[in-house]
Formats: sequence, C-alpha cells, structure tokens
Amino acid sequence: MTGERRAGRGSRQALVPLFVSWTAASVLLLVVALQSRVPLDELFLDASQVGGQHWYAGLMTSLGVLMWTVAVCGCVVTSFVTKLGDRTKAAVAFRSAAFVFGLLLLDDLFLLHSNLFPSVTGLPKIAFLAAEAALAWLWLVPALPELRRTRWELLAAAAVGFAISLVVDFFFNGRGDLWLLAEDGTKFLGVVALATWSSMTAADVMRSVVTQRVGLNG
Repeated sequence: MTGERRAGRGSRQALVPLFVSWTAASVLLLVVALQSRVPLDELFLDASQVGGQHWYAGLMTSLGVLMWTVAVCGCVVTSFVTKLGDRTKAAVAFRSAAFVFGLLLLDDLFLLHSNLFPSVTGLPKIAFLAAEAALAWLWLVPALPELRRTRWELLAAAAVGFAISLVVDFFFNGRGDLWLLAEDGTKFLGVVALATWSSMTAADVMRSVVTQRVGLNG
C-alpha cells in the first residue's frame, strides 16, 4: 500500500507543471476571448489565411524564427549541462545568451524594433537596434573566455551576416528585390550560423560533461 501511495503522489506531482502551464494558457485564452478590439480569426489563424495569401507567404521569416528558436534552445541546454558539470561561469554565459537570443527571437517574431516600438514611442528603429546591440555587448564581453572554448568561428560568421544585413538595411532599404535579398538573406545566413553554433556547442558540452563524469566514476 505504501508503494501505491507513493506512486499516486508521484503521479500527482508530475501533473503540477501541466496544471501551471495550462492555467497560464487558459488566462491568456480568456483575455483573448474577452477582448473585442481584434477579431479572433486574426489572432488564431495563420497570417497567410487571414490575408488571403499563398501558404508560402512569409516562409523565410518563419524559417528564421525557427532558427532563432533552435539557437535559444541550444543555449538553454548548454547552460543546464554546464551547471551539472560544475562549470559555473559557462552556465552563466549561456544562460545570458539564451536571454539575449530570446529577446531577438521575440523581436523577429513580433516585429518589435521595426514596427511596434517605433509606432508606440515615436522613436526611430535605430534607437531600439542600438539598445539590442548594447545588450548583446553586455553579454558578449564577460562571456568571451567561455565562448573561445566553443566553435567561435560559427559565432563570428553569424556576426558578419547580421552586420551586413544592418548595413544594407540602413543604406539600401527599399531599392528593389536585389537589396531585399541582400538584407534579409544575410540576416538569414547569420541566424542559421547562430543556430548551428548553439546546437554544436550543446552537443560538444554534453559529450565533455559525460566523459568527465564517466572518468570520475571509473
């Protein structure tokens, strides 16, 4: 009977995260249902369906958001594993990276610096890009010793892609399809490099920590 009670208690405890997440999601759904400013189909349906566009409308943007998500997840995994391996500085560096990349993910997903923030505050988008660059710099400088231990060439390639994209955006924006491809294409290459770096770093760190643990136990 004691074992059955423990199993039942364990099952209930396992449902606690689900209860918390579903409660938060239900609150969000309630807010969406009670508001009347935005039609529900604009909030629930895919943007291509709402606008009557082809299914592939915004395809490259969606893939870019997916790559940002991979980058964030890779840093979260790396932070968790390095903490298990008692690598405190690395855990902090990659936890901060996940935070910075998560903000950039939200920016790309909701067009924060290009549409929302300028329309709400009246400030030019360059002000918000400068704020993001400053935040990235605050992460990068303390994290450099740990980043050098990774495949930093991939991270440097990502930085080059983002830099070219910003230059094209500021000096050649709206000048035709070729410049649009140059701007968004280099940004896409940058985030692909970032996602690759993050994923490979997570894999490298897991192998390192597992090898270390096996060696200690052996």
